[in-house]
Amino acid sequence: MATGSSDLRDLQVTDDTRGDEYPLVWEAPLLGIDWGESRIGLAITDASLRFSEPLAVIENPCSFVPPFRIPPKSGDPIKRICTQKDVKGIVFGVPWYHLSGDPNPKSNIFVEYGRLLRCLTGCPVFLWDEGLTSDALQTKGGGGRRKSSRRPRRSRDPIDHYSATLILQSFLDECINSRQDRS
Repeated sequence: MATGSSDLRDLQVTDDTRGDEYPLVWEAPLLGIDWGESRIGLAITDASLRFSEPLAVIENPCSFVPPFRIPPKSGDPIKRICTQKDVKGIVFGVPWYHLSGDPNPKSNIFVEYGRLLRCLTGCPVFLWDEGLTSDALQTKGGGGRRKSSRRPRRSRDPIDHYSATLILQSFLDECINSRQDRS
């Protein structure tokens, strides 16, 4: 189902923010993606679709200004994972709102990258509110800055795959597990 790269160049950002339709029966595994400006976090579900686990962090050289393209450095690993793990769908985190509650104008860029991923992998893409997962992890894990710290800055380990895990788990809990629990 993947299309040629010339087809990807013709895609335009639109106001259509729908992802793919949710299926009546879900199949495992699903891949969760936290798309960032410098890194992409990946997570995957277990066979029962009950739990998600961190998978990988890959560098993201993608631009947030047109034309939007997924270069091989980030696209090839995602496509390889989808093939090797036989991924049935992608849960793609979109930052719909700012902390203030105002709509995020960059959300359409994330939606566009979700569409490009659908073309690249051939997998359905389900858009999901990422709900400030990276911020939540930094606050919860003590990644926040202290005002009086005099220690030199050290490089922080990437947390993007943990953010992807939170995105994917919230999707599982809301869309899949809550339905199964009611049955």
